[in-house]
Amino acid sequence: MSQKSWQVLLQSALETEVYEINCMECFDLLDQYAEFIVEGGDPREIMPAVRQHLDQCNCCTHEFEALMVMLQEAAKNQPSPTA
Repeated sequence: MSQKSWQVLLQSALETEVYEINCMECFDLLDQYAEFIVEGGDPREIMPAVRQHLDQCNCCTHEFEALMVMLQEAAKNQPSPTA
């Protein structure tokens, strides 16, 4: 195992929390988490378990990044409100 792999493994171990969510639980919350971000909020304060999971799970991080791209594209394609 490379030194970088050991560092990542050790960092993940050090960042574990008393309460953690699994991938399925994270996936179920990703839409809410992403919407908070799109609306300019900071979901880490009310959904810290999701952020912690995303920091440790590449699969869920990729899902989250794809969701953010879709939401940002959808926001760009929304017609602007008329005054």
